[in-house]
Amino acid sequence: MALFISDIDGTLPGAQRTLTPRTIEAIRAVRAAGHHFVLCSSRPPESMRVLERLYGGIGSPLVAFNGGLVLSGSGEVQHDVPISPSDARFIAEHCEGTGLHASFFAGEHWYTWGEDEWTDRERTHTWVHPEAASTLEFVASGGVDATPPHKVMCMGDPALVDALEAALAGHPGVVSYRSKDTYLEIANADCSKGTGLLAVAQQLGVGREDLYYFGDNYNDLPAFEVVGHPIAVANARPEALAVVESVIPSNTDDGVAVFLEEWLAGVAG
Repeated sequence: MALFISDIDGTLPGAQRTLTPRTIEAIRAVRAAGHHFVLCSSRPPESMRVLERLYGGIGSPLVAFNGGLVLSGSGEVQHDVPISPSDARFIAEHCEGTGLHASFFAGEHWYTWGEDEWTDRERTHTWVHPEAASTLEFVASGGVDATPPHKVMCMGDPALVDALEAALAGHPGVVSYRSKDTYLEIANADCSKGTGLLAVAQQLGVGREDLYYFGDNYNDLPAFEVVGHPIAVANARPEALAVVESVIPSNTDDGVAVFLEEWLAGVAG
């Protein structure tokens, strides 16, 4: 029994930012053959379930927030590495002072700065809707202490993002990742896709030699290090291409589907 784990953005969806019919069919085929297919992403859980529903994958484990939160197939928390409340408060206060948008993702909940262009972009990208309470209300109410965020997305002018990135250098408990000039993703320094997917593998009883991981970016490197079969799409960053076992066609050319089809044919043969 194999466990296929895939990153989402830049790896699995096609040009229309959703799963193509070919990818849906390939995932269904490996699942029908008795193997596992699990999503591993920086996205929140509900955004990942939107894609799972396309291939009937609801009830599978999820590795959300780059490994900051791992849920079992029944939705139970298996691995939980949120940002500390003190670091979260620092980020909120810094953004309030500079005017950066800060979205806080805490488990199944998304708190935004308010209804602005950044909230609208993230809603369109993830298909998730924010809570009525804003980020600052979430912090001021003490919610940040009870359920600290697993991911913070700070968005705005590149110079302001630069300043926040520099300020976070004094906070060793967090790690930041610049997905765009205007975007800074922040997480607990101890979370990674590698530890997240190993929690899933242990839960499902799958050994390293039967772990396949598809990725394309910097945050996929820890996952590539711990699986038996690290695989990158052709459009991946050079750092990812340099460390994988094999390179498959790009996400816009259904690379994951191509691999799954050929793998299944090889097993059947």
